[in-house]
Amino acid sequence: MNKKKLGIIAAGVALCAAAVAGYAMFGWKKAHHGKGLNIDLSQPDALIVTKSLSSLPRDLLTIPLARDVLREDFVFYYEQNGDKLGLQGALRRIAYEHQLGWGDQLIRTVLDEPADVALWREEDGSLKHFAIAVSRNSMTRLLEQAGKVALKDTQMTLAGEIRVEGDKVALYSLNYAHKRTLLIAARGTRMVILSDPAMVFGADGKADGKAETTVANLLAADPKKQQALRQQFHLDAQPVDGHSVAVKADVLAFGYQPFFGALDALRFDFTKGQWQTRALVDAGKLAAGGYDNRALWPVLPHNPAACFALPADWAAMKTVLGDVDASSNVAPLSEQLTGPAAVCWYGTSRLYTPLVVATRKAGGSDELYGALFAAAIGNKKSGAVQKSAGPNGATLWQREVATGIGPQHPTLAVSGQTVLFSPDRKLVEQALAVARKQAPAIADRLSDSSRTVGLIAPSALAELIRKEAFDALPSAREPVLRAAADAHLVPRLNALKKYPPYRLVLKSLPASGVSWQQVEWQAIDK
Repeated sequence: MNKKKLGIIAAGVALCAAAVAGYAMFGWKKAHHGKGLNIDLSQPDALIVTKSLSSLPRDLLTIPLARDVLREDFVFYYEQNGDKLGLQGALRRIAYEHQLGWGDQLIRTVLDEPADVALWREEDGSLKHFAIAVSRNSMTRLLEQAGKVALKDTQMTLAGEIRVEGDKVALYSLNYAHKRTLLIAARGTRMVILSDPAMVFGADGKADGKAETTVANLLAADPKKQQALRQQFHLDAQPVDGHSVAVKADVLAFGYQPFFGALDALRFDFTKGQWQTRALVDAGKLAAGGYDNRALWPVLPHNPAACFALPADWAAMKTVLGDVDASSNVAPLSEQLTGPAAVCWYGTSRLYTPLVVATRKAGGSDELYGALFAAAIGNKKSGAVQKSAGPNGATLWQREVATGIGPQHPTLAVSGQTVLFSPDRKLVEQALAVARKQAPAIADRLSDSSRTVGLIAPSALAELIRKEAFDALPSAREPVLRAAADAHLVPRLNALKKYPPYRLVLKSLPASGVSWQQVEWQAIDK
């Protein structure tokens, strides 16, 4: 197994999500029937640029871990997806009744031709809305036929019009299943398909101005306008010989990306039979000291399930920490903290109890950390904040908090220049033991900690997934779901466990501007 094939293994989960999003496009979103979606069509959250969308799941399985964990039924599932089959049936019915020749041609045009697929988040954070843009010479004939069908068909109707470079362009809605409707527009050699008419039209039936401009650009004859969405991701306008999947960091960080604004997006490229990873880094937003993580890994306990170091923008914390800062005469917390921060999950703990580590400047005061802990953790019904002295001059704040899953004991600690927090006090205690040289650190197994930006240990990650999945299942009195989990989930987790830990290494940083930097996954010997 060569390094390039290993290079994307740890990013397989993110890529898998993007692949599923792209290929399952024919059934994600229920039609809103006039309700606005409140999304900015000019600002997609992810973008897939591909030579053939239908080959993306199969190419994903060239990743050894994806092949072992997802297996071939991943491909078969999406080839036999119910919504895709429903759309095929609707198009075949329309083609047959109206004596047309494009029953399957439209689907082949979308899935088997080069395309750009833009994705947007739903309110729950999942990528559910999409727009597909393709180029093909047969679009003019399809457009003429669609116009005739829309006059007398129950499933395909005229939804409205927009202007593209002075021309009026019709938009057709295709209702292909219960509460599932696509919006289709074509002009010249260009075609755009959207997952929901509400992405363009408001409750009043009028097109949103920004959405209309975005669709018009995708349909324009000018190649530069066609590439408007690619330009947001700093992607080359040249055709991709394979696949390129770019996801904004804000999606992967569940909305917390403003706190590490220097990292804009992650990208996964498939070319010449191999996957590669890149990160979009903004040099102008890197704090003094850049993205040097060597101070973090020596204080973190070894064997995390997943751990990532991020270029924190502490100045962005001012608005969040304003009330706490105002209660003291010392320097604000945002000025006391420096360098990147790390967040780590451990197989011995839970998904909702990560360990967060940051570095503070020399001479900082402990006063504000206690005030922040008291203000942010618990409520009036929680126990009192307990401040105590730990080994080697460490200061700890703890509080018992009642939750729906029982009492928890979140802990904040300051030890020298290191700040630690976790809802699981045992993780903080382990990190303090690392600082005392009484337990091994992540850095003990890293040859170059300064450019290491992430780690994934498949074995520990599998244990964490198993624990969370089975705890989320109904009680033992519901044997069907548990039997399904035993039959389908457990074998995949066992396949995941056989892989060694990997670290994510950022090869270089941009001197200026915003650019894609190569990221390499390297196996760590056990």
